[in-house]
Amino acid sequence: MKSILVKNIKVKVTLLLIFGITIIFSLFFTYRYNTVKEHEQERLEAYANRVTKRLTQNLVAPLWELDEKWISTVLYIEMENKELGAVYVIGKGNINISKERAKNMKDERLERYTTIMHDDEVIGTVSIYITKKYLDEYLFDQKIAYLGSGIILILFLILALYLILDYFVLNPINSIFKSVKAIAKGDFTQKAEIIHDDEIGELAQGFNNMVQSVHEKEEMMLAQSRHAAMGEMISMIAHQWRQPIAAIAMGANNMLIDIELDALEPKNVKEGAELMLDQAMHLSKTIDDFKNFFRPNKQRETVLVNDVLEETFTIIEKSLENHNIAIKRSYGSKTPISLFSRELLQVFINIIKNAKEALLSANIENPIISVITREDEEQVYISICDNGKGIDKAIVAKIYEPYFSTKDEKTGTGLGLYMSKIIVEKHLLGTLHAENIEEGGVCFVISLPKKGKNDE
Repeated sequence: MKSILVKNIKVKVTLLLIFGITIIFSLFFTYRYNTVKEHEQERLEAYANRVTKRLTQNLVAPLWELDEKWISTVLYIEMENKELGAVYVIGKGNINISKERAKNMKDERLERYTTIMHDDEVIGTVSIYITKKYLDEYLFDQKIAYLGSGIILILFLILALYLILDYFVLNPINSIFKSVKAIAKGDFTQKAEIIHDDEIGELAQGFNNMVQSVHEKEEMMLAQSRHAAMGEMISMIAHQWRQPIAAIAMGANNMLIDIELDALEPKNVKEGAELMLDQAMHLSKTIDDFKNFFRPNKQRETVLVNDVLEETFTIIEKSLENHNIAIKRSYGSKTPISLFSRELLQVFINIIKNAKEALLSANIENPIISVITREDEEQVYISICDNGKGIDKAIVAKIYEPYFSTKDEKTGTGLGLYMSKIIVEKHLLGTLHAENIEEGGVCFVISLPKKGKNDE
């Protein structure tokens, strides 16, 4: 539920609309209610003043003449208005007359007290209490009316604004978002739909143009990377073929010498032919190994990363041996995972080749490349380390940038690590990072998920 609220922009917009409109209308209705309340209170104040004034005028004669019946009649007439809760009249001659709607009406908050004069003489007092019962009932009815109409109006406005936003803003943004997700997975064919000819439509068009430009640039760099890889493979083939070709040449040369010395024996011919056949088969196997390297992955394969590493060493081991670079293997991963093995093979070759060149340029006395695999519940980790001088801290942040290289233009394209990171993170859905070792050297650590998105 939390992820839906965090990730779904439509939910966010809906909640924002509900919150915003509710706040606005709450403030408006609060203001309106307070205005009505203030108006009604002022009306009651004015009514209390009018009642007080009338009683002051109408009770002068009966109080002076001590006519209790007349006083009661005046009070009875005033009490016909239900907002008047109680009237208390006190005068000379022990006059004490009161009219109440209910007991304890003196608890009513709005009251008036005045004296009644005749010929500059106080002849009595009158106290009135205005009941707020009807005011409270009226205000309560107003609250209910405002609440009901407010809820209906809020819901209507939220729905109307949401539909407008959904049509003009959210749907176009959602189209761009879908394209972003597809491109993050490496699918550059997914274009953002241009729904409206407005600023968001221009944004979608600009996004499509940018994606096309990035795709063309990545395709160009991939082509450059393949060309560089082909050159590196030819160099490795030369290392692999040097010894078998030398053995075949030596066997043929021995046969020619035996022929010239007239010392050719069937046994020697057979041994020489078998030697040349063995070496020829070795050459054929080498061709198959390198041919598989260039075979593109169309489908994921479930393989052990250890097997991909061994295949890597089949291709590159001779080159390492020729430079006296030792290889240490420690395979702790036992779980096959789904991946594009040819692409992972290219990553391994790129990293190991970089390690070889770093060791040679640093003139390390006993150069070693260590390969370690391990795993936990969710990930498989591959560490490829060397005992060279490590990566300069000043450039460690740049090593994955395209065309960045510490080698000269003849030996470095600056695409190896860039393409390796692209392959690991976009195609294999893993991570690739480098970390210097305290005792010297660097480790490239690859983490790959045991269960990718395509496996779910």
